[in-house]
Amino acid sequence: MQNEVENLDLSMVPNYVSYKAALAREKDLLRKICVGLFVALMAVFIAGRFEVYKLQGQLRTKEFILAPGVNDFIPVSPQSVPDSYVQYAVADFVSTLGNTNPNNIEERFKQLSSVMSPALQIKFNAEAKEWVSKARGDNISEMATVVDKRIESDGTGAFKAVVHLRTDSFIAAESIGYRNEVIEIGLRLVAPEIGRRWFLEITSLTRESEDAFGARQAKEGLKHES
Repeated sequence: MQNEVENLDLSMVPNYVSYKAALAREKDLLRKICVGLFVALMAVFIAGRFEVYKLQGQLRTKEFILAPGVNDFIPVSPQSVPDSYVQYAVADFVSTLGNTNPNNIEERFKQLSSVMSPALQIKFNAEAKEWVSKARGDNISEMATVVDKRIESDGTGAFKAVVHLRTDSFIAAESIGYRNEVIEIGLRLVAPEIGRRWFLEITSLTRESEDAFGARQAKEGLKHES
């Protein structure tokens, strides 16, 4: 046994140990570099995603998605809302308000109030309650025909519509005449919301006879002149 130990060349041991130590250090350094690169790449990725999310949020404050049809989505800014979109929305609102019968009047008024501003919604529901009861009790139906429609925009997502109507009234199936009316609707573009047919909110709504409308316009004209 002693001879075997004596025959061993131990001069190579320090070199071998140094080699193994250097190799271990290199592997450890490589592992640290890989971990560092991975952490850096993850940080860059997360920062990029956050920036994209932030930019998308800012973009959505300036653009809205209009959906006049189920599969027809148009990204627009308030300054470039298609006239046709506002025209169709106003026609829909006027039809909902003006074409009623004892069976659907409550549901149609509820549908219309759902696209109103909170303050206008409360006022409208309170004022409509009496008319709904009367229409049901007296079996009154109405049919509105648009005679003229004018829509103005302020260029910032707000609109004003003035619609002249002929409203025919019926008790049961018997006509009781017609009246000429004017509906004024204030609108503003709102952010997209699931389940909302139009991305326009009604902010003001008046319905009056054509004579009352003309008298009010003349009175307001005199005020401006003075």
